[in-house]
Amino acid sequence: MNLEEDKDNQWQLCCSSVYKAEIVFLTQILFLFIILIFSIVQIILKSENLEIYFSLISSIIGILIPQPKMNKNE
Repeated sequence: MNLEEDKDNQWQLCCSSVYKAEIVFLTQILFLFIILIFSIVQIILKSENLEIYFSLISSIIGILIPQPKMNKNE
C-alpha cells in the first residue's frame, strides 16, 4: 500500500489520523450495544410485546458471535 492510498483510508481527527474502517467498526459496535441495552431494559420493565426485544437480542448475538468453523488438520 503506498502513501497515497494510505491517506485515502484515513481521517484526521483531533491532531491524529484514524483509519476509516476503525471508526465504522466502533460505530457499528456502539449502535449494537445501545440496542442490546435498550432491549434488556424493556424486558426488565416488562413492557408490551416482549417477543420483539427477545428477537432483537438474539439477532445481535447472532451478529456479534462468529460462525463456528472446523479447521482442517494437515
